[in-house]
Amino acid sequence: MNTIKPLDHISNTKPYVPGGKLHGAVGTPAMLASNENPFGPSPLAIAAIRNAAGGGLQVYPDPDYGALRAAIAAAKGIADPSRVVTSAGSDEIIHVLTQCYAGPGDEVLFTEHAFSMYEVSARAHGATAVKAPETDMTAGVNAILGAVSPRTRILFLANPNNPTGTMMSVEALKALQDALPPHVLFVVDGAYSEYLGPDYEAELRDLVDRRDTTVMMRTFSKIYGLAAVRLGWAYMPTAIAGTFQRIRGPFNVSTLAAEAGIASVGDTAFLKMSRDHNTEWRAILTEALNAMGLATPPSHANFVVTEFGTADRAAAAFQYLKDQSILVRAIAGYGLPTKLRITVGSAGDNTRCLDALKAFTATR
Repeated sequence: MNTIKPLDHISNTKPYVPGGKLHGAVGTPAMLASNENPFGPSPLAIAAIRNAAGGGLQVYPDPDYGALRAAIAAAKGIADPSRVVTSAGSDEIIHVLTQCYAGPGDEVLFTEHAFSMYEVSARAHGATAVKAPETDMTAGVNAILGAVSPRTRILFLANPNNPTGTMMSVEALKALQDALPPHVLFVVDGAYSEYLGPDYEAELRDLVDRRDTTVMMRTFSKIYGLAAVRLGWAYMPTAIAGTFQRIRGPFNVSTLAAEAGIASVGDTAFLKMSRDHNTEWRAILTEALNAMGLATPPSHANFVVTEFGTADRAAAAFQYLKDQSILVRAIAGYGLPTKLRITVGSAGDNTRCLDALKAFTATR
């Protein structure tokens, strides 16, 4: 009889469910489930990885990650690189902040259709997960504030949000920030902010400087195309950055990831090309899906969310696409069983997906 049992809050934590892979696909699969950049990484990042792999892999990374933090700060207009922290993907930032600031008896707040890692991390650390309601899949200041309690320790808010693609205005973020009580750490997740451009990125950055209880977290997994190497970063007030650095693993970012990140943040031409492609094809997808009768509201990220009317029809469409080696994301686990999320992929994959859905809707 096994007497070694996990803590109760670990047993009650449901694991994160990723977008998955197409195993045994016929022909070339169209991977439109995980919001990856269809162009892959910057060529400069690939060259940096190859160069770093050519020698020195037996040596531990720089534990301070000084060059990476300086490169991020320079690219993003951050004056003090010591307030930049680096991580093995942004998931690690979520976990470390929760570990540092919330535990049993505390509450971690996020919105109704938020990124599921917020809830996973809250439960994994013994905190209570609290969801604020959304309106039309969009977060609102009053709804969030109405869910804040004396036990709230962290508010996670993705803007734009995954999986809905909706977002709050910067003015609404400021109003929320100003109204939050001082015992709440406000974590703004800007994983998709590059798709809105440098001006919006700068506005998110400046939120951190308005209040010493605000953190902005980011990722290299989306527009930078580096999902496989696991790299994230955050901009924090000095005290919070110091706490984060005390807890995170001493070599949490690999040398390959660090070098790829340094190369990527400086390649503004690649970022612009990726953003322009996304803007163009997101509009094409939205218009075409709406024309098919599949209600698809505007998105601010690198995906769209489309409505199929019933959970059964959404499941049938998911399987229909999968049978043709096109993988999109079912989001019933996010409380949206009648919808599918479709990543903006390459021109060819987008066209394949639209053609398949046109055939599907013609008969069902």
